[in-house]
Amino acid sequence: MATRILTSLAVASVFLSASPASASYREAAYVTTLYSDATHTTVVGHIYPECGFRYVQYHLVGTYTQYTSDEFVGYCTENGWEPL
Repeated sequence: MATRILTSLAVASVFLSASPASASYREAAYVTTLYSDATHTTVVGHIYPECGFRYVQYHLVGTYTQYTSDEFVGYCTENGWEPL
């Protein structure tokens, strides 16, 4: 009986330590450059990330268009920015 309980506890500890709830937060953040047309020659705006606790929020500066390019700038974590 004691062996069965210890085995159950060992199996449970493996699953609990591997659960997503125990993992720390880390989300990729990007700066998006917005262009006036498909030639990507005239920049009309940017979308910048802001790191909060367990989220990344984006802010538009300028004009939004469908002509974009993204640049990876780092990770947002529970402790703030984690740069490249």
